[in-house]
Amino acid sequence: MAEAEQTQLPGYVHLFGSGELEERARRAHEMLRDCVICPQECHVNRIEDELGFCRTGLLPMVSSYSPHFGEEPPLVGNYGSGTIFFGGCNMRCEFCQNL
Repeated sequence: MAEAEQTQLPGYVHLFGSGELEERARRAHEMLRDCVICPQECHVNRIEDELGFCRTGLLPMVSSYSPHFGEEPPLVGNYGSGTIFFGGCNMRCEFCQNL
């Protein structure tokens, strides 16, 4: 693959090839054991399916996902920045478009 093409690939492609993506996923999963993922910092054990403020256990409900091209070109690249929408979120984040 040409060097110019490699620089246009999404960052996760390099992370996957290096093994870093798997390590980050492992660390993120371990964080669920004493959950402080959101600002509520419930400290529930989501690995055991305990429910905290967000009412989400181990597996969140993904309502949709797709490439997203509505940002500035450096963020979007050739493949889009990506967007994931979760169902059932009650966080009421200030800038959330799904309230």
